[in-house]
Amino acid sequence: MQGNLSQISLTDLLLLVTTGKKSGVLKLARGKESVEVYLADGSIVHAVCPIGEGEKALLYPVTWGEGTFSLLADGTTPTTTIQKSAAEILDEVRAMTHEWEIILELIPTGNVIFRIADLGEEQTGPITVPNVGWRILSKLDGVRPVQDVAEALRIPFAYVAKVIYNLHKSGLVEIAALVKKPLVDIVPPALLNRVTGILTEVIGPMAPLVLRDQIEALGESWNSFPESKLDELVTLVSREIADGKLKNRFEESMFQEISNFKQF
Repeated sequence: MQGNLSQISLTDLLLLVTTGKKSGVLKLARGKESVEVYLADGSIVHAVCPIGEGEKALLYPVTWGEGTFSLLADGTTPTTTIQKSAAEILDEVRAMTHEWEIILELIPTGNVIFRIADLGEEQTGPITVPNVGWRILSKLDGVRPVQDVAEALRIPFAYVAKVIYNLHKSGLVEIAALVKKPLVDIVPPALLNRVTGILTEVIGPMAPLVLRDQIEALGESWNSFPESKLDELVTLVSREIADGKLKNRFEESMFQEISNFKQF
């Protein structure tokens, strides 16, 4: 099972694999980010993301509007970090997804910068801020974007944005600026050559043509292919492989190559 997160929500995807009593590892990827969710007969028992593992890893991709997913049936659970039932987890993800639609009105991107607001002399009463709220508040210096704050604290971006939204609603923080979106990262030709090599081992000499056709289908070119579409490219190419075993072999090899590339 595989597909694109632009076509199915995280909630519906988790509902699909849990009610279907699936076992294995559900791999989610967007650009350099990846999340692995381990399942055992429909129960979510472990999850890992770039900032940690457990329940917070399940909230990590809530904000993704794009990316790819694939379910590998032979994934072995390395440990158990999640004790809640699938229903409880789905309720949390569903609630966070709903809240996110409201939060987006204030924080449409991780590049928004906040700072502590000047409360003015009229504010004389006590101010109470929860522990995690204070941790986030202390990082809002008018320089760091929200995404950087989340990474520095190793807290899911969605949760950091939620806390900042509430701090803003209370009048404790204000928007300082919106930094420009960074330039698109380009996949180096060496990696695309590696993709060609792996695909050639699977389908033979037609591999370069298949790869170039799929790159063009995505509206891109070989010399300027964006990292953000790398996972989608693998998904499209794998659909051209009729043999199930060869398809799995290609996907597993590519997942490892992409993981190594993203870590680098």
